[in-house]
Formats: sequence, structure tokens, C-alpha cells
Amino acid sequence: MPSTLYVISLIRRYFQMYWLKPFDAVNDAANAVALLQADWSKGPALEIGGGDGVFSFIMHGGAFGFSDDRYDQTDLSRSDDIYDAYQKNSPLNIRKPSRFQYDAGIDLKLSHLLKSKETQLYRDNNLVSAKPEHLPIKDDTFSTVFLYTFHGLTDYSSTLKEIRRVLNNEGTLLMIAANDIVKEHFVCHKLHKYFEMKGWKKLSDYFQKLDGRRYEEIGGIFSKSIEEWNKVLYESGFRIEEVYTQVSPFLWKLYDTQTRPVLKLMIRCNQFLARVHLKLPIKFLWMCLWLPVLMVSYLLMAVPNKLKADSIPQGVFFTVKAKTV
Repeated sequence: MPSTLYVISLIRRYFQMYWLKPFDAVNDAANAVALLQADWSKGPALEIGGGDGVFSFIMHGGAFGFSDDRYDQTDLSRSDDIYDAYQKNSPLNIRKPSRFQYDAGIDLKLSHLLKSKETQLYRDNNLVSAKPEHLPIKDDTFSTVFLYTFHGLTDYSSTLKEIRRVLNNEGTLLMIAANDIVKEHFVCHKLHKYFEMKGWKKLSDYFQKLDGRRYEEIGGIFSKSIEEWNKVLYESGFRIEEVYTQVSPFLWKLYDTQTRPVLKLMIRCNQFLARVHLKLPIKFLWMCLWLPVLMVSYLLMAVPNKLKADSIPQGVFFTVKAKTV
């Protein structure tokens, strides 16, 4: 496991980028710690679904300037993905480069690729917009593939088979997957269903919008027991070598709600504070107040545990290392 100091550094660096949603930092730090148990030295390496690149950049030791956060690049007029936006006049300030570079990165959204390009996480800015179900890559090209997220996928079996195709013999797949217990812990979805049952349409619609189809996507489609994931991976040409489970159901509930109901208002305040040059002192005080809470939350509710053959996974996430067969 990474040292305690490195875990603290991970939480702080993630929190710096997600400061308006504090528990995002704990969630990402836990997933990063689990992934760092793998051997990342075998290249070439491909990342799929890396979004804006921030997760991997920070996981591998990168750091951004204190003034940077993901809220500078948002479109608040959108009702779906407010992060599907890119402003050329708001470049990221890299304070410390990542210790690792992927040989290529693939994501469906162009705005995410433009943002991830600024992280310098991908060799020669080798970034491609493509569906993971149809990878524009030759057979047996990579030794390591990291599948960061299933978000937006409609056919994960095809994606896994495509990943198997582009991996060489003895290649490694690293992926973050959802445990099927997560479907019981979507707070926004439960509130949506509760108010729908009561006939309170406005509140029902409000929490449905806050959920943003995450229950349907993660809970309904892409959450499985470890036995089910093992079967799906085997049918796609993989055998599981190692699994870590992390993030408790209670922490997931905090992550699912936290500041989400007022996030757009907070982003507008963030933009205003930046214009009047008060963002940095406010952000500093906010982080000083929250960091101890996040560190304790990690220790009590997020530490990754290696899954043994006869154990029952308690976390809502799996980090899976699988080899080609």
C-alpha cells in the first residue's frame, strides 16, 4: 500500500480540484490507492474513459496549481453533464508532472479530450474520440489497458472483448467496477421515487435530475457481484488475478448527495469569487476545515481491502486486475 503521507497527499490533491464536492476526493483517493497496487511498468499502456484526465494525473503523482479546479470548465446551462465543456482561455497550471504517461487515451467526448490534453498525461498527445465498443486500434497493441469508467457505455461485454483484442498475450486489464450492493444506496434516486409515490412532481423531478441517470447506469446496468464480474470477464477472454474492494455504502451515500443539490449555485459563487480575487483565501479556509474530515472518512470508510476467495466484499467498488487468457 502507498504510505500514509502519499494517501494524505492524494486526498489533498484531489480535494484541491474537487473542492466544492469534498467527498469526491475520498472516493477517488480510495480508487487510486487500490489501483496503485498494480504493476504499471508494462507498456505500452492505454487509458479508456479517462474523462478530463485528472484522476489518473493525480493518481500517478501529478499536481495542479492551487487556483485550478474542475469548475472553471463547466457549462451550467446543460441539464446533463455540466463538465462537457471546454474553454481555451482557462488552461490548467501544472505544478508537478505525472510520473507516468499513457501511450494513448480514448474518450467519447471531445471536450474531455481537450482538457485531458493539458495534463500532458498522454505521449505525443495521442488522444482519440471513439466508442470503447469499437476501438480504432490494431490487435495486440498494448500490454496494459486501464478502463476508468463504464459511464456512457451501452454494451460492456463488447467493450471488454475489444479490450481483449487490443491487448497482447499476457496483457493486463485494470478496471474500476461497481459492486451490486451499490444499487441500494443511491440517495437521490430513492428521494425521486419517494416523492413520485407521494405525487410531489416538482420534488420528484428535481431529485431525478440530481441523480442524472446514475442509478439507471451504474446501479441498474453496470453493478454486479464479484461472481458475475468474474463470469463476464472470463467470457470476454480474461481471468481475474486480484480484486480490491473499497468505499463503504455509507460513504457512497455521502458521495451521492453532499453538495449536489446546490452545486450550480456554488459554481457560480466560485466564478464570482475568482473575479473579485477572493477565491484563493476562501478555498484555502474551506480546505483547512474539510481536510481532517476527509482523512478520517477515508480511514474509517474507504481503505481498500484485498478480496479473499471466501470473503464477502463490503465496498461499493471493485478494483480488478485481470490477465488475458
